[in-house]
Amino acid sequence: MVKRGIDRICISVSDMEESLAFFRDHTGMSVCADLALSPEKMQKFWNLPEGTTARAVGLKKDGQPSVLELVEFRPNTGKNIRDAAAIFDYGIYDIAFIVKDLDTTYNDLLAKGFTFIAPPKTYTPPWFPVEVKEAILIGPGGIPVAHLEMVGSPMGALKEDYGMIGDSAQVVENIDKALRFYKDILGLDLIADEKLPRGLVDDVLALPPDTDLRMAFLNRKGCNNPVVEFLEFSTKGSYVSSAGGPPNCGIFMISFETDDLAALAEKLRKERIAFLSGPMRMEIPCFGKADTILVEAPGRVMVELFERHKQ
Repeated sequence: MVKRGIDRICISVSDMEESLAFFRDHTGMSVCADLALSPEKMQKFWNLPEGTTARAVGLKKDGQPSVLELVEFRPNTGKNIRDAAAIFDYGIYDIAFIVKDLDTTYNDLLAKGFTFIAPPKTYTPPWFPVEVKEAILIGPGGIPVAHLEMVGSPMGALKEDYGMIGDSAQVVENIDKALRFYKDILGLDLIADEKLPRGLVDDVLALPPDTDLRMAFLNRKGCNNPVVEFLEFSTKGSYVSSAGGPPNCGIFMISFETDDLAALAEKLRKERIAFLSGPMRMEIPCFGKADTILVEAPGRVMVELFERHKQ
C-alpha cells in the first residue's frame, strides 16, 4: 500500500522559465531540486525517442511533503495534452491550489494577462459543510489550475496568498473502477463520493446544462498531501491517452511512495494492472534514489509507484 496521498505531480512544460514564473514566483513554492535527468533512463521509463533530454525542477510548499515537478523535455511538441480534449475526455485534468482571497488573486492574474474558464463561483459542496469559492485558471502552457478559497473555514486563514496544493483531478469513465484501483489496491482512504446537484459547478467547469456529475476524493487519513479527485460526467468522452504524455505538454503523471514496492508490484500483477515500465532505479527530484515502476491506472493515466533506496 502507498504511504500517503499524492507525493509527486509531474508536468511537462514547453518553457521552464515561464512555468517557474508562475509556480515558483507567483504561488510562492520553493525549489527543492533542479537537475538534468539521465537521458537513457528517462527515455526508457517514459518511452521517449532516443536523443530526448530533460531538465526537471522540483517545487514544494511549506508544510506539505508533496512535490510539483516541472519537466522540460527537449524536443517537445509545444502542444498541450488536453488541447483537443473536451472536459468530458478521460485523463488527468488539473491541479488545485488553496488560496487566501480568490477575488484578489483572480483580478491580479487577469491584470497579468491570464484567463479563467469563468469568474469565481461560490457553492457549498455536499461533502464539505463550508462554502467554497472556485475559479479555474488557464495556466502556463494551457494547464488548468483550479483556485479554491474555503470561505469562513480555518483552512482559508492563510498567511500567504497561496497555500498548499489541494488536489489533482482526473476525468474517468467509471468512478467505481477508479476506486477499485486507488482504494482497494493502493490503499487510499475514501473521503467522499457524491453525485452533485445539477448546476452546482456548471459555471466553474463550463458544463452544458443538465450535465450529471459524480465526484469522489481519496487520500490517506492524517496526511496533507494532495487529494486524488475523480470526475464522472453523464456525457461520455474519449481517452486523451494517445496525447497523454511527453513530448506533449501538460500534467502527465502522479506518483506515490510505498515501503514495499516488490509486494505492491506483485499485488498489481495479480490484479492484471498493465505495467508500462520498470522496475528501474532512478534519481527522483527531491526524493533521491528510488526503485520505481510505472503502471496504467483507470482512465489510462500514468501512475508511478516508488520505494526510496535504502543505503
